[in-house]
Amino acid sequence: MKETIKKDLTEAREVCPTTSQRLLKEGALLVDVREPAEVAQMGFAGCEVVNIPLSQFEARWSEVPRNRDVILACAVGERSLKATYYLMYHGYDRVVNMRPGIGRWVQRGFPTTGSASGIAPSDAASSCCGGSADASPAASSCCDGTSVAASQNSSCC
Repeated sequence: MKETIKKDLTEAREVCPTTSQRLLKEGALLVDVREPAEVAQMGFAGCEVVNIPLSQFEARWSEVPRNRDVILACAVGERSLKATYYLMYHGYDRVVNMRPGIGRWVQRGFPTTGSASGIAPSDAASSCCGGSADASPAASSCCDGTSVAASQNSSCC
């Protein structure tokens, strides 16, 4: 049976790009909250993506569907975490935040548009599982969508 993203009433769930790929293949929607200039330079590809910049999110949040799993993403996961909590506040129960964002997405070799030259080295080198930038994909696929608090107390996501 397909896993769906369920809401924790107190904390946002976070997933790494590897887990995000699985959720996207199962039909999740990726909502990129980066600004248009950032998206024009480099964007997520290979999946259904909607761009709602965080600067416009308060006015456009209702464009995010309630009837499917939604992954919010940005450069490193900070802006998208704000958007995740915003949606949770408005009753969304199938939302997760992708941390650390497009930098890790690029490092994993997932599809993109544009050029990775604008991605900060620290963004691309960060590891969702606390490992080095050259960690194997198998070692990084441990991300299981744990809560923010659990992920901060763990060496995995």
